[in-house]
Amino acid sequence: MINDAATTATGTGRSFTGLIRRHPLLSFFTLAYFGSWLAWSPWWLSSSGLGLFSYELPFSAIAGINQLGLFAGPFLAAFLVTRIVEGRDGVKRLWHTITQWRAKKLAYVLALLVIPAAIIGCYFLLPGGLSIGEAISFSVVGTLASTFFIYLLGGPFQEEPGWRGFTLPRLQNMFHPIVAALVLGVVHCFWHTPLFFTEEWDTARGDLGQLVAYLVLVVSLSVVLSWLVNVARGSVLLAILGHNTVNWALFVVATLTGEAVVNNWPAAIGMTAIAALAIIVTRGRLGYKRD
Repeated sequence: MINDAATTATGTGRSFTGLIRRHPLLSFFTLAYFGSWLAWSPWWLSSSGLGLFSYELPFSAIAGINQLGLFAGPFLAAFLVTRIVEGRDGVKRLWHTITQWRAKKLAYVLALLVIPAAIIGCYFLLPGGLSIGEAISFSVVGTLASTFFIYLLGGPFQEEPGWRGFTLPRLQNMFHPIVAALVLGVVHCFWHTPLFFTEEWDTARGDLGQLVAYLVLVVSLSVVLSWLVNVARGSVLLAILGHNTVNWALFVVATLTGEAVVNNWPAAIGMTAIAALAIIVTRGRLGYKRD
């Protein structure tokens, strides 16, 4: 009986790893969604979510659950699938892309200057734009600077090893770079679905138009980050920085106006403009060069 149980468990394990080896991308997407949605479930099922359960969570618990969901999703899935498919050497290569800081200056300019400037500029310079309501003091500058580094661990570090580290190279080997970026953008966007139903998630979603704008923002961001990673020769670190400046730019807008951002369209327009530029200057290749 014991031997039979052990044999069954061994067979099940081999079947699981064999399935992952045959379908690494599908396995990653499934594990990324399942891991995050399950870890987030105490939040999105609570009274401030779908209301299936009546309990209320304190902000500290929500922050912890959010972090757990980020690590349990694309981060863990990327390393787990890589370990099964490529072994220890694959895991080392993935870690290397996260710490790979040597890249063209253009990549850093895009990640640290162009992306936030486009988003912030659209909120204040487009017709009907916002106006600055907060005096720019040393304390405000200090808050903005410190928040940039805090935000790095608020999502980009946990997400990008999966999205741009694991998934992007495989999609680009299968499809045209633009198609790969669009597919990844849609997958990335709808991975956030449970958070759409929570009160605390700090993304504008007051109506269907804002959800459409969010989809446009994330998909266009996917195009831009694909360009960024390809220019940076596969550096996930640059994707982390580029992703972070999007979140940080929205925080800057909220800080300078003194109000929460309730409109995703300016950010979507700014990011779409950069995506269009990327497509034009690279003739649709987004800097991708097949090995």
